[in-house]
Amino acid sequence: MDVFKSKIDKWLLICLILSIIACLLGASVMLEEGGTLYTSIAVITMIAGAGFPLWVFVSTKYIVKNGNLKIISGPFSWIIPIESIKSVEETQSAITGPALSFDRLEIIYDEDRAIIVSPADETQFIQKLEQEGLMCDVMGANKKAVEKMSKKAKKQLKKQKDRQV
Repeated sequence: MDVFKSKIDKWLLICLILSIIACLLGASVMLEEGGTLYTSIAVITMIAGAGFPLWVFVSTKYIVKNGNLKIISGPFSWIIPIESIKSVEETQSAITGPALSFDRLEIIYDEDRAIIVSPADETQFIQKLEQEGLMCDVMGANKKAVEKMSKKAKKQLKKQKDRQV
C-alpha cells in the first residue's frame, strides 16, 4: 500500500487559516453573548466553518493498493479500479475535487467519469499506478514519470493501442 498526500498550495493554506480564525472569532463573540441559541450557533459555526475544512485539509490523500486507487478527502472517498482508468493528464482546471493544489492531474475512468487529484509526488504516484496495472496514456503529466515507465509497460500500452486501431 502506497499513500500519497495531496500537494498543498500556499495561498490555499493561508485562506484556510484565515477562515478558521474568522470562524473562531465569530464563535467566541456568540459564546460571550451566552444563552442556548448563541451557544448552539457558535458550535455549528466552529464545526462547519473550521472543523470541516480542517478535516478535508489534513485527510486528503491517495492510496494505491491491490489494483485500486482510493481517494480520501474528509468524509468523502472514491475507489477507482486502476484498470478502469482511461487517461491521466495535467490540468489546472478550477473544477472542485479532492485536490489541494492547482498543480493537478485529471483522471478519466470508466466511460465518462473524471476526478481531479494533486499528489505531492506526481512521479512516484504515476509510477505506482503503472506498477499496479495502469495501461493508458499519461498525457502531459510529469514527463519524468512517463520516461521512467518500464519497457514492459510501454510494450503493453503499444499493443493495447494497436488493438484499438
